[in-house]
Amino acid sequence: MTAKAKAKKEDSFEDSLSRLEDIVGRLEAGDIDLESSVAAFEEGVALVRTLNKRLDTVQSKIEKLARSAGGVLETAELEDG
Repeated sequence: MTAKAKAKKEDSFEDSLSRLEDIVGRLEAGDIDLESSVAAFEEGVALVRTLNKRLDTVQSKIEKLARSAGGVLETAELEDG
């Protein structure tokens, strides 16, 4: 694994999300050429997949923590605030 790939893998969720937002902004603005757009799109798709995997992992951890003593998953609405 290259240093660049390793650094990307270790980015925080927030850093990855921010990078994705930057890519989306550049694509929506249309200020980049076709080849750069395709490369940015590919990077964006990879980021979305990575972010979704991280969210799935966190959801699984939360569900394990939220199981009652009887093993039943209990859900509750989050309060705003």
